[in-house]
Amino acid sequence: MMRAMTSLIALLALFIFPWQVAVVAILLASLMVPPAGLALGLIADLVYYSPGAAFAPYFTLFGMFSFGGSLLVHRFVKTRIMEG
Repeated sequence: MMRAMTSLIALLALFIFPWQVAVVAILLASLMVPPAGLALGLIADLVYYSPGAAFAPYFTLFGMFSFGGSLLVHRFVKTRIMEG
């Protein structure tokens, strides 16, 4: 339940809070559920897409890196807290 709540809060943060808060929420959601970082990054780029405004889809790239980092955390750090 807690994992779903962090993903839901990060999704709501994309629409309610400034982008800095959304980035932190995506990072925290990605630590709980690794694919959430990539999914939320894609959603953020779809929602805030503006042609010609940026060279690269930054939220998607951030989502990819947070997804990869959280996979490493889940793979190499075996703690009881994350088993939830």
